Amino acid sequence: MTYIKSGKSNLHKDSNPEQLLNLMTIVGLSLPQARIYLELTKIKESTAGDLCKATGVKDSRIYSILTELEQLGLIMVQTSIPKLYMVVPLAEGLHNIQERLEKDFNQKKDAIKELNLRLTPLFESIVSIPSDVALIIKGTKNIINKIHYELLKVEEEILIRFPNYELYFEFESELLKLRNAGKRIDAGLCQMSIKRLREESTRIPELTLSVCKRCCDCFYVMRDEKYLLSVSNWTSPNVYAIWTTDTSLINITTIFSSSNVV
Repeated sequence: MTYIKSGKSNLHKDSNPEQLLNLMTIVGLSLPQARIYLELTKIKESTAGDLCKATGVKDSRIYSILTELEQLGLIMVQTSIPKLYMVVPLAEGLHNIQERLEKDFNQKKDAIKELNLRLTPLFESIVSIPSDVALIIKGTKNIINKIHYELLKVEEEILIRFPNYELYFEFESELLKLRNAGKRIDAGLCQMSIKRLREESTRIPELTLSVCKRCCDCFYVMRDEKYLLSVSNWTSPNVYAIWTTDTSLINITTIFSSSNVV
């Protein structure tokens, strides 16, 4: 690794320290961390005591902040007496920061998905929907999230017909868990979709799939013969689903699904 050989500042003459501090706080550093890091970019190496004097950070905080910067991958420590602190090469330090930000972002995305699954029943419990009233769900993501949530609530059986094999693989792991838990699974694809699966996909379904005679971009999910989610044209940008407990619609769907299997 190569370090600055001069005690002179290595910052460009047009660099504005306040702007640099602001940028560093935007990417997640605290102001004291940013001040210490910026000070270390100006010199080859420094002791904790000298950094206290240069930055105004209290000596009671300096060691914990230096440890934090080391954990972030921005500085390194030379175990001499006294210890000497220095910045890692710029590209390496920025890579470490970017990697941490991406990890934090992915964790927050996963947390939002989990919140959606866990909070949905709380919101649904606010309003009691009569059995003869349908709930309209709009948008592919909302429909997929609804199905994920309903699969968590299966007590005995699930009947599900997919318009394509990609959508089947979206839910395969959850269906396998239900099967392994002793639930009855009736998952199906139409003949054309099964043909496409064999021709295009390297994955093999782990469930035995029902083969349906008719192919269309619609599909439906029936849980425990009590709840029905019927989806309109899945390829439409304005796709929507109807979620209902209407017994007549459930009976019709049951009869249709039986007659539509090869």
